[in-house]
Amino acid sequence: MIPHNSISVVTGLPCPESGIWESMGNFRTTVTLFKGEKMPDYCGRKIKWRLIQVC
Repeated sequence: MIPHNSISVVTGLPCPESGIWESMGNFRTTVTLFKGEKMPDYCGRKIKWRLIQVC
């Protein structure tokens, strides 16, 4: 199931939904996070993440 692309959150905030998250911006990577985990940084920088797949 692919969610609506409007779910996004920035580094440091709690993950609002378990799933696969993709970084937004020039560099792309994905992480799998569980609800409540702290959203990670990317290469030491705060970034915005968007949910691409619910687990």
